[in-house]
Amino acid sequence: MKMRRLTIFCLAALISGTAACYRPYGYHFYPDAPRFSPNYPGNVELLRGDPRREHIRLGEVWVRPSPMADRYYVEGILREKAAAMGADALVIVADRYFRERAFYSYWSPRRTVYDRQIVGIAIRYRR
Repeated sequence: MKMRRLTIFCLAALISGTAACYRPYGYHFYPDAPRFSPNYPGNVELLRGDPRREHIRLGEVWVRPSPMADRYYVEGILREKAAAMGADALVIVADRYFRERAFYSYWSPRRTVYDRQIVGIAIRYRR
């Protein structure tokens, strides 16, 4: 009986620890990129093409929005994370969907799940 309780406790701890590590958004700096102080998120431009001004690449920003998330929420997260890096603009380089087969519950049949991921490069304009 004690062994069963210990097993259930360890399994619950493992599941909650794994779920706590999932991040739907984030950023990381390139190793050789200079560091700047954070910027105001409202000043960060979102670009779909190459910037026309001289710039420095700071790092990447990524987000995996839920299917219910609207455009303004996703743009706000992208701007917030780019501003935390000190960026003036964010160039969207990938906006893609992934298809996966997944179970929603044990008794339901397999369904296709569409997972979206947006990746952008945070840049700082040369002054």
